Amino acid sequence: MRSLPFTIENLNGGFMKIEGILRVEGEKLVFEFQKKDAVVEAYQSELKTEEVSISEINMLEFKKGWFSGKLILHGKTAKSFGELPGKDLTERVLKVKRKNRELAASISSNLNLKLSEEKLRELDD
Repeated sequence: MRSLPFTIENLNGGFMKIEGILRVEGEKLVFEFQKKDAVVEAYQSELKTEEVSISEINMLEFKKGWFSGKLILHGKTAKSFGELPGKDLTERVLKVKRKNRELAASISSNLNLKLSEEKLRELDD
């Protein structure tokens, strides 16, 4: 599956943002990202990588907008996303450009299906 470019906006009072890519590798979500200042984009941090196990995710939502979309990841605990910055403890909102909306919707539906299958297996055991 292709990598999904995303941004996380309005960090540090709107002065910082995250730009990165998300890819699915087996049972993990891999985020590669860097922090940038949102005003003049003069500051840019080093590239960081954060791996999140799919089992740490409760569900994913995709919301389609006029010009972009949002992939919303809901974690099970406050530690689910590790060092990936965000505004909420158990939620990360990844903004995706219009041209990547189909990829984001595909990732959301595929991972929700995988999570549902895992929950059914747990109930069977």
